[in-house]
Amino acid sequence: ALSSPCQRYYHGRPMTRYLPPPTTTMRGQLSKRELNKALNTHLYDSDISFLSKSDEDYALDALADAFQDDPLFSWFAGLEGEDPERDQKMYKLGRILNAHVNHRFFSGSRGVALGVRTTESMVCCMTLAPSSCVRERMVDHIIAMFKYGAPPMYKSKEKSKYGPYSLQRMQKLNVLLEKRKDHMKGTKRWIQLQSIGVRSEQQWKGYGKKMLQLLTQTANSLNASIYLETDSESNESLYKHFGFHTVEKVNLCVLGDDSPTANFTVFCMRKDPSE
Repeated sequence: ALSSPCQRYYHGRPMTRYLPPPTTTMRGQLSKRELNKALNTHLYDSDISFLSKSDEDYALDALADAFQDDPLFSWFAGLEGEDPERDQKMYKLGRILNAHVNHRFFSGSRGVALGVRTTESMVCCMTLAPSSCVRERMVDHIIAMFKYGAPPMYKSKEKSKYGPYSLQRMQKLNVLLEKRKDHMKGTKRWIQLQSIGVRSEQQWKGYGKKMLQLLTQTANSLNASIYLETDSESNESLYKHFGFHTVEKVNLCVLGDDSPTANFTVFCMRKDPSE
């Protein structure tokens, strides 16, 4: 549950939709302006709305809650056995990692953030990047470090609270960036599903389905492909139901890590307009 200041913030708040500033198309790639316009068309009579910078704190809270039991985040953390502080550690890790990854979506500079609100909290959040904005810049990582701080495994006083290979496991994500480039090479118009999460107590109520239906309808109207990475066979099966297919299964493993959870599989998936 959110704290009382968050409840006051949402109480009686009008459900206005935020349309980020337009941009121009670059070299035939899908632009933010095109994506925003198409989404706005499909958001008619929907409880999903655009999120802005003022929504960031509440959206990060929802994502951190949604990712507490996420297989990839659990692999990063490397928490073995019973840990009485596991929930707090996973929430902290999930919040800061989602902040680093998604902060430019809330400002509108990299893409679009969408969510569903209730009178008490942010229920779910989804962030999307058009192909003209998928490149991650070093300056953005530096800004995120100053604004949100480093992930706990980078800090000398906190890294011992996580697994001995947690930092090296996180750094393995660079492999996925290269895989994304390879799998989308030659495709100009596409959307990257960066993050999607539903608050734990609101799961299995159709919110994730609504988000994915909005995404696929929007992509089809733009004649654009969609690319994502997911981290479990159950998620892979879910996305296949929405027309995605797996282009590669990537095994992540840190040299010297011989723990029972050393190997982790990520599913790289895409959906093309005709599918």
